[in-house]
Amino acid sequence: MRDLLILCFAYAISLFYRGMIAVIAPEISADLTIAESGLGLLSSTFFISFAVAQVPAGLALDRFGARLSIGLFMWLAVLGTVMFSMAESPSLAFVGQVLIGVGCAPIFTGTMLFIGRHYPPERFAYFTALVIAIGSTGDLLGTTPLAMATEWLGWRSALLLIMVLAALAASACLMGLKPDRPDSVNYSLTVMLQGMARVTTIRGLWPIIPMFLASYAVLMAIRGLWSGPYLAEVFELDTGERGNIILAMSIALGVGTFMLGVLDRWLQNTRRLVIVTSILTLVPLLLLAIFPSEGPYFAMWSFIAVGLFGFNYPLLMSHCRTFLAPSYHGRGMAFLTAMSFIGVALVQSISGWMMELANEVHMIPSEQYRLLFILLAGTLAVATLAYCFSDRQGHGNGPLS
Repeated sequence: MRDLLILCFAYAISLFYRGMIAVIAPEISADLTIAESGLGLLSSTFFISFAVAQVPAGLALDRFGARLSIGLFMWLAVLGTVMFSMAESPSLAFVGQVLIGVGCAPIFTGTMLFIGRHYPPERFAYFTALVIAIGSTGDLLGTTPLAMATEWLGWRSALLLIMVLAALAASACLMGLKPDRPDSVNYSLTVMLQGMARVTTIRGLWPIIPMFLASYAVLMAIRGLWSGPYLAEVFELDTGERGNIILAMSIALGVGTFMLGVLDRWLQNTRRLVIVTSILTLVPLLLLAIFPSEGPYFAMWSFIAVGLFGFNYPLLMSHCRTFLAPSYHGRGMAFLTAMSFIGVALVQSISGWMMELANEVHMIPSEQYRLLFILLAGTLAVATLAYCFSDRQGHGNGPLS
């Protein structure tokens, strides 16, 4: 239990970093003179570096285990936070984001491997969802508490407080986790890359991969980037008011993640649950596209609905594990995690470019965000349609080791 609590602490810090830009985006934009496309790229930089770092993180997890891998990598996030907080130009902020993304890369994959080694397969989604639900306190930290700290201290000093927590989490992993270095697994870089490439040959995963690319990307486009600017530009809410609404979405995200884990354990039909929750996520996105300026409370309840049903990542990972041989679980999860974060980076970058273009042609803010919600709803709808062609489960034998 102590190990899981430590990993929850580390995961909470990772979740904070994923969503922190949304609350303080207007302040960062004004301080560093960053336009909409720059904000999209700045936020997506975390996810790009996180995805690319899955290869070295996967190698480290296979060779050294979770204790050393997560603990040592997280010190890069500590350094990146310091650089971000001291940035006087966008370039230094981007470098800080890269270090933060790399530093967080092995946390969740390492946690899933730990759960996979210590718990039966049928409880994988449940325990993964439980860790995510507890770790969602980090997401909550990146809402009203971050907004209040920003109002009192400024966004730079607020990030330094988070740096202290990240350093504590890194130290806790190094000193508190049980040594778990694998005895028989010692993949080289070539074997790691070949294994991840072979995962793409599993036909059963092909209809699921679009959902990996789109589902988390849509959620994080709102929670991690555009919710704050949307509330500020369309409804003129201040930092504290924005933080409170995003806090409500984050609470729904934590509750929803745990709820989906329980439902998956009860229904024993992961595929159907993913389809239903994706449709339930599409509904508030379409409502926001139709009524982008209805009011802040309408936006809040729409965000709550997206948070409640939108995070089906543990369900997708549980579904995909049935298509992988046990010897490919680590590399398979690293590849699928990379796909998920590449999707986030793409959607955030494309949406940033689209929002800047809409601003250049002098569209009013509500119409700009109407386009955003149409983009997000369309992306999720296409992925959901592809996912409908997936098999209910695989046979756990591909690719063969």
